[in-house]
Amino acid sequence: MRWINRLIDSVTDKGKELLNAEDPARIGGKYTLAEDCNALLSYRGDATALAMAQQIHNRYSSASEEEKIDFFAHLSTHFSPDFDEISTLASTLSHEHSSDAYKQLLNSIKGGRQMLFELLNIPGTGTQALVKMRTELLNLLPEHPEFAVVDVDLKYTLETWFNRGFLEFREINWNTSADVLEKLISYEAVHEIQDWADLKRRLTGDRSCFAFFHPALLDDPLIFVQVAFTEEISDRIDPFINHEQPVTSSSSTNTAIFYSISNCQTGLRGISFGNFLIKQVVQQIQKERPQITRFSTLSPVPGLTRAIRKNYITEDTLHQIAGPLLPSLQKRYADMPLIELICERYDRLDESHDDTVSFMNELGVYYLTQLKHGIEPYDPVARFHLSNGASIYRINPFGNRKEYGLKSSAGLMVNYLYDLERVEMNHESFKKNGAIDIHRNLKKQQKKIRALAS
Repeated sequence: MRWINRLIDSVTDKGKELLNAEDPARIGGKYTLAEDCNALLSYRGDATALAMAQQIHNRYSSASEEEKIDFFAHLSTHFSPDFDEISTLASTLSHEHSSDAYKQLLNSIKGGRQMLFELLNIPGTGTQALVKMRTELLNLLPEHPEFAVVDVDLKYTLETWFNRGFLEFREINWNTSADVLEKLISYEAVHEIQDWADLKRRLTGDRSCFAFFHPALLDDPLIFVQVAFTEEISDRIDPFINHEQPVTSSSSTNTAIFYSISNCQTGLRGISFGNFLIKQVVQQIQKERPQITRFSTLSPVPGLTRAIRKNYITEDTLHQIAGPLLPSLQKRYADMPLIELICERYDRLDESHDDTVSFMNELGVYYLTQLKHGIEPYDPVARFHLSNGASIYRINPFGNRKEYGLKSSAGLMVNYLYDLERVEMNHESFKKNGAIDIHRNLKKQQKKIRALAS
């Protein structure tokens, strides 16, 4: 990559000379960002286009927030494809099934913003700059929904560049470069890495970490998964985030637990790598550790308390889920409303009380199987693993008693089981009709919850 970047820099310098000779004001920055983008679309020479693209990146990176808003506003209104032309070409193509008509239609759709983004990708750091640009665009969308058309084209373009064929799979260990290790600490989004000692424990002995990288982002991971090798399917997160936990002998391990998956690049939100990563990690583990025969997650339930606060799960529904346990729960928690107990006074939840454990277990089954986003589960982690072909193996009340685990999910965690003989069948059923595969461990709870939902 370094020699390519040097070559690009050399061509860029030549392009600046040519641009300066043609229009001294162009390099001097006397035009707006939008005017520079218009100019970029008109250049045909590689050197001048490269120099112009680099100048746009430089000017954008130093622009104020107001200037960036003006820039995205211009992109949203002036760089759309010619929809009248697209309509005419589509109509022609419906009667004339020729390759020339099809090519014209594709070129028309690709014009405007998509072409601009492709040209902005030419400089050596162009891809990285566009990922950062989309990060800022996403942050602006809540207040400027009209910019969504820009995001459609930018996301589509990034999806093309970040497809599986371009990704590099790596195992990360304690000997990996310090630059990458520092990024792991920064990017960890599920269970915070406290310090270097904590990181070292997560990368050695009975632990490992795997990541996807992209050539354009050098040593900046796109996504990584942390794995623990255990003797059983674990039901608590504490051992995995305690750097003083003794190392389990490899001769006694038979299970791989995926306990943390972190997407690293906000600018690539909505572009999925995790399904490919987990499958490749499984293959790598089978190759390096043939004694590992079970693959499971220990996953958070990040949407549970949010769903209750938004009244997607009402107090009446919570009472129905509790069923015969309700009088005992109300007595123990002094008639505190269950919504308040789960969402605000979760510190009072008593894991030594069997009725509380049973209630939380059945609440977990209800939430994961009955609360929907379309035909798929409301919970984003559940959607991810079930769409990959996993099964819901076990609900773990009080699996995470850390403050962040209690606040987001009242301490609940879930084991999603990747049964390699069933993964593809489960995947197809889920994608076809939203079918959720539930392990026989939970059949009793599932039957009760189905009766409640009906």
